[in-house]
Amino acid sequence: MISVLIPVYNYKVQPLIENLIYQFEKLNCTWEILVSDDASQSEFQTENIKFINSIRNLNIKLFLQEVNLGNALNRNYLLEKASYNWLLFLDADVFPVHNNFLSVFIDKLESTDKDIIAGNVIYDTNNPLPHLLRWRYGKKKEEISFTERENNPILNLRGANFAIRKSIMLISNFPVLKEKYGFVDTRFFLQFNKNQICVIDNPVYHLGIEENSFFLEKTKKAISNALFLLNENDRLADQISLVSTYKKIRFLKVILSNIYVRFHKSLEKNIYSDKPSIFLFQTYKILYLSYLDNLKIETNFSS
Repeated sequence: MISVLIPVYNYKVQPLIENLIYQFEKLNCTWEILVSDDASQSEFQTENIKFINSIRNLNIKLFLQEVNLGNALNRNYLLEKASYNWLLFLDADVFPVHNNFLSVFIDKLESTDKDIIAGNVIYDTNNPLPHLLRWRYGKKKEEISFTERENNPILNLRGANFAIRKSIMLISNFPVLKEKYGFVDTRFFLQFNKNQICVIDNPVYHLGIEENSFFLEKTKKAISNALFLLNENDRLADQISLVSTYKKIRFLKVILSNIYVRFHKSLEKNIYSDKPSIFLFQTYKILYLSYLDNLKIETNFSS
């Protein structure tokens, strides 16, 4: 028995759900699909409501949030609504690579003594989007080999594609950080240990590739979370490569902050271009973190 839980925000869920239904119809198992719309824009919400209503399937339910909760709280909401003992979390903007995606998960959850089954995320090279920073970044940083995922599963787990026992999830909810985006998955998985995790090769495509400007704004929120974790001495901070690098050069934060103020527009011009550089993007993140860190010091001093 499995509950598929799909948090959604400003995305149309029809392709993913139609594929899941197609796969479930070939399996002999009890299932449900629960979708929680996190106060999406009306055009997406209307489309999703229309689609779910047209299915007329009691195993598929759509919940509508009146205010935006953020991904962590929205996932926790779905947890409370789930009926079955295994929960499969999928982001709305993913799509199974293989038509035996569900059967692989179900076979594993029926045989494993682990608490978490970790799928993976890849980027579709048949429909490449190299002009978009999000696609380039995901291809370079988020496509992790099976060996690396198996050796270090906690830091390489993705909330976009994993299954977990409900009994474990009930005592280990997704954490709510300062911003609604950034490092929530890693903070969640750090609650567990390697021996609780079964790593499998069962990928989904990440299809929700944002435009460069939107991805940059989301990245800034994640960096704000990173600084918050650093200042709170949270153990997650040392697991974030951006923070680990920054801690080595934090004594230069005033200089780096000034470099950000002077050159961020030039760096953003590259980020917004059709040929964004991952190196310049990584440089921008360090400089922006320095800027936020220095800004907090100046604000505290002036107050």
